[in-house]
Amino acid sequence: MSHRRLVLFALATGWLAAAQVGKVAPALSLLSQDFNLSMVEAGWVASMIAGVAAAMGIFCGLVSSLLGYGRSLMLGLALIALGSLLATAVPNVGWLLVTRFMEALGFVTVVVAAPSLLAVVLANTPVWRQRALVVWGTYMPVGIAAMMVVAPFLMEVVGWRGLWILNALMCCVLMLIAFRWRALLASVNPRGALNSGTLNIRVLADGLRMTGPWLMGLSFGCYTSIWFMLVTWLPSFAVSHMGYSLSAAIWLTGAAVGLNIVGNLSAQLFSRVGAPRWSVLAGVQLLIGSFGWVVFSSGFTDLERSAAAILACGLAGALPATVFSAIPFHARRPEQVAVGNGIVMQLGSLGTFVGPPAIALAVTHMGGWDGGRWLIPLLAAVGFGAAIGLRDVEQRMLCRDHTPLT
Repeated sequence: MSHRRLVLFALATGWLAAAQVGKVAPALSLLSQDFNLSMVEAGWVASMIAGVAAAMGIFCGLVSSLLGYGRSLMLGLALIALGSLLATAVPNVGWLLVTRFMEALGFVTVVVAAPSLLAVVLANTPVWRQRALVVWGTYMPVGIAAMMVVAPFLMEVVGWRGLWILNALMCCVLMLIAFRWRALLASVNPRGALNSGTLNIRVLADGLRMTGPWLMGLSFGCYTSIWFMLVTWLPSFAVSHMGYSLSAAIWLTGAAVGLNIVGNLSAQLFSRVGAPRWSVLAGVQLLIGSFGWVVFSSGFTDLERSAAAILACGLAGALPATVFSAIPFHARRPEQVAVGNGIVMQLGSLGTFVGPPAIALAVTHMGGWDGGRWLIPLLAAVGFGAAIGLRDVEQRMLCRDHTPLT
């Protein structure tokens, strides 16, 4: 029962952290009015979390390994709460970006520590660990979608500042729960990589040398780059090139994002039938690379391109869940799980950060979407190669009688 509580707690922190990504889009017009944001400044407010995650994922993984996952979750929640509260009182856009940076740092700390806690809590029950980490893989679409649904209604009553305060209060509630369960959290992962007050450098260095997380992170980064290209540009593309109304384009994008949750959960089915991890990653790259290419191709009907968008964004969700559930296989020590998650988070967030502007640049300099679309299969080919590399790494680990985290 105690472990079940910790699992639910870890999942809740991930959903709440992802909500900090989803709260900006519905509030951006109000923020722009209050702070007189330029388009560039608004872009920085919206992309701050992705930028910080792309720069500091590994650092936050190392910090989580040092502090222990319970303390790290409390630290991350505190940063989100503080950043959200301070944002309601800052006088200008510079300070708004500072508070958004605090939220971003808290987000990265939470989403690195939470799956690491899940892996350690359920280490003795690999089947349940696999299921929990697959569910964890849905944290981003679930958190973003939930916030984007409720935010417009809340802001009609309390404005964007009230929405930020509500998020801070929810973080404080989870922090109080963590404080109440501090003994339970300490019993699971008491001191991280601190051994009798001494930093165990070798544990962390070995974690950074794990080849599997780097390959999975590369494949994950290619996936997130393509995925965010699609969900970022699909609404405007559907209006300008497919004849959709704005509301219809938003519904199309929403269907694609919503199906991504189903795609994440399908990773459990692939695991149950014994599909190798590398084959899931390789299959997703083929899927998102080919269907993503179709979306922006003029030679297909609007119906075909709409179906391709839903399939590319939705069913490809099996990749992140597979990646997160694979980290414990590559870690020999509990402290190395957060390092592996940090590597995956940083490379995946790098894809998120550079994907949308990269295809915009390609479209601008290659004569339109029919030229720029080739960036999608190119990235998918890189991700496919990383998946093949993962196959070789895991086969060698099994041949050497590798002992994963159990």
